[in-house]
Amino acid sequence: MDAEPISGRIGRKSFLAMGLGMAAGCLSPQRDSAVHRAPGGGDPRMRGPFPIMTTPYLKDGSVDYESLAREALFVARNGCPGVVWCQSNDAIDLLSFDEKVRGYETLARTLQGHSITLALGCNGKDAAQMLREVEAVEAVAARHPSANIAIISRPPDSGRTQADIRDYYERLATVAKRPVIIQTYVNKTCPSPEVKLLVELAKRHPATFGYIKEESDGNRANDRMVEEVAAKPTIHTVYSAWGGWQWLYQSRRCGSEGLVSERCAYAPLLSYIWRRMEDGDSDGTLTQAFALYRLLIDQRGFPRGDMRGYALHYFRRLGIFSTTLTRQYKKASVQEQGIVAESGSSGWRLEDISLTASQRAELDDCYDAMLRFCGQ
Repeated sequence: MDAEPISGRIGRKSFLAMGLGMAAGCLSPQRDSAVHRAPGGGDPRMRGPFPIMTTPYLKDGSVDYESLAREALFVARNGCPGVVWCQSNDAIDLLSFDEKVRGYETLARTLQGHSITLALGCNGKDAAQMLREVEAVEAVAARHPSANIAIISRPPDSGRTQADIRDYYERLATVAKRPVIIQTYVNKTCPSPEVKLLVELAKRHPATFGYIKEESDGNRANDRMVEEVAAKPTIHTVYSAWGGWQWLYQSRRCGSEGLVSERCAYAPLLSYIWRRMEDGDSDGTLTQAFALYRLLIDQRGFPRGDMRGYALHYFRRLGIFSTTLTRQYKKASVQEQGIVAESGSSGWRLEDISLTASQRAELDDCYDAMLRFCGQ
């Protein structure tokens, strides 16, 4: 007599959960197997997944602010505690100052009265450029007091030493009136701020600093994260990065308490994973959820190895974006972190993301699986 198929014995849902658990490498552990989370102090709203928004564009290449507002509401309504704009390359490097300010205003107005925290990017090749953006954010925040607004800032593009980085953030602290997430990586010529510098800044300005997006190169980020978490409550919150591909490990073993990465389209699953992290995986689904997330982020090769192609497809499919257009560097290359400008490249060109029928079908199958898993 033939044996009954496994899927017939345990059911398709259980079989899928088992397969996803095997893909993640182990069964979900109990709360007491993870690192102890000491209180971080600071603003309690500055924890959890803060996905970075993908900037939408109209057919003439201008920013589509109506779609930008819809994207922010999508993240808010799907339960993420925070959202970030503009911090990805298409927003930092390829937008004018005036475009950024209009985006700040649009998002602050849109998210008034919502509990979500809006972290606005203030960056620059030097302190003067960064301070101009911080001043603009503070003016927008004053006009929209019911919006929860924070700042995120990477080191100066022109920085070369720890002293350069210290001066940059000390000057930021003279203007900012709200929490600031420090992103630890900017480029290959500016070093990441040393952990002792991050702690020093947080001691000097406890209402401003102590929030870190840790994305230094390689495993060094994990070692730094452990050191930063050990500095609580001077350090308040340490966020994972890298697209979230090590978020589960870093949450369990290094003490991260959130994620900052350009993954807005996955807001339903990001918030689901965060709830499981917060409640100690009470229903035993954290490993399966994270395995599904890894499946989703592994699709970033569609169509060209960056972080925007699939997001543009998903948001166009959902009716949030009106196009799949994006600004692209005039001269660019594909690297591990996505598409980056070649040395000396300036300006942008407009590009429409094109996908084959099989690529669209695979992306849609993965996204529909996410929605079913999250109960949508």
